[in-house]
Amino acid sequence: MPTSASRCIRFSLLPILAVLAFAQTPGAPGKPAPSGASATGQGEFFIHAFHKDKLGGELDCTLCHVPVKEGSVVLKRPGHDQCMGCHDADFNQTIKQSVCAQCHSAFPGDAANLLPYPAYKSTRTILFSFSHASHVDPKARLDAKTGFRADCTTCHKFEASGAFGTFPGHQECAVCHSKPGFTPQLIASMPAAGCRNCHNAEEIENPGFTESRRLQAKEVASGKYENIVFSHAAHFKVRAQYNLNCTTCHYAIPNSKSLADLTLPKMLDCVQCHDSARTIPAAVRMTNCSTCHTNPVTLVGNIPKSHTLNVKPDFHTDAFRVHHEEQASAPDAKCFICHQNVTPSLAAKNQCDSCHQVMRPVNHTARFKDDIHGKIAALDRTTCATCHTADYCSSCHNELPRSHVPLPLYKGGGHAVSAMLDQRACMTCHTFQNTCAQCHTNKIGMNRPPNGTPQPAGSAGFESASFDWARLLQPRTPLFR
Repeated sequence: MPTSASRCIRFSLLPILAVLAFAQTPGAPGKPAPSGASATGQGEFFIHAFHKDKLGGELDCTLCHVPVKEGSVVLKRPGHDQCMGCHDADFNQTIKQSVCAQCHSAFPGDAANLLPYPAYKSTRTILFSFSHASHVDPKARLDAKTGFRADCTTCHKFEASGAFGTFPGHQECAVCHSKPGFTPQLIASMPAAGCRNCHNAEEIENPGFTESRRLQAKEVASGKYENIVFSHAAHFKVRAQYNLNCTTCHYAIPNSKSLADLTLPKMLDCVQCHDSARTIPAAVRMTNCSTCHTNPVTLVGNIPKSHTLNVKPDFHTDAFRVHHEEQASAPDAKCFICHQNVTPSLAAKNQCDSCHQVMRPVNHTARFKDDIHGKIAALDRTTCATCHTADYCSSCHNELPRSHVPLPLYKGGGHAVSAMLDQRACMTCHTFQNTCAQCHTNKIGMNRPPNGTPQPAGSAGFESASFDWARLLQPRTPLFR
């Protein structure tokens, strides 16, 4: 069991750890922390990984990260008091420039040349694991004061300008995680092991440490795109007019389960309003590049496809028109950008009815109802059932078909041509017993051919006058496929 003195010696370099946890030098993707790296040598010095290796595989976060006041979960920037606990000689005897360089841009250091803290802020995510899906309110309840989703505004506040939201810190997390029963529990007396429920210092220093880090886009850590101007406040002002809420643009966030699948709205998400709504001022339409781009942009030729609703995507082929079920039901489907009757999908969702109730299939032509649909329904009723129910059929088929009008003439002999052309259509509503037999059964029963002379059953004359119902009811080759 080490004594407090030996423990201090073992952790003599730990005060620097809290500072270098946020150093802003790019790491070597996919490489483990170097052993024996120097802060003044070539490449980045992975100081957390270095000291973890030298000190037996353990780090004590509380040596450097102390609360701003007793009992608080908000931590302050490590200062000389924390450093001198183990580095007293480096401050009071021989001042080491390599130690000062971790916090100061000049030597000797003073308050005027302090480096930003944390240095990784807005360049790398400080958390290594977070799931929005586990934190959002499934009922999407609103905050009475702001009118926005309460589960969003509890964690994300806004800058004074209102341009961008901020990432939550310990103060916001503690609203829930300081209560008993929450894991991890964020309290002032939390041990160092509790820090690793959310943070992994080695991973922050070396973004190539894990695959999920390598897959993260830069805008995920910063919360903004480079060279793009944006203001939440400007959208707040027209929130009621355009029915805007947090998930109008950030519709994929409630379904995000890790930092790897965390995204910012894409250009197509902006297009749904800024290229379609007539009430959008000309200054903020998609055709005005300088509204959003801070770097000089010269439009050569047509506007990019991602910036307009007027160009059909390349993958919208004839085959896609028929086979698009998987793409349309995906959680990140962009159908709603152009198809105004479809809503953003927070999860995998079947929204077929949203389109197909207002857009008929291509084969539903003017002749479809009166002439074609019966053959198609006979081949595949399940396809019809996608949109129609049984009472939809009976609502028409319980009425007299237009071909049967006037009924006395049609019944008296006008039906003969229709029956010869398509007896199967007759059998949709009629049977021989309940309809045909009323007239045709006398001659057939008496074995009378057309000349009226009775003949034995099976004779040539009888056969020519009788109906071969077995043949008529056999499946026939459809006219339409």
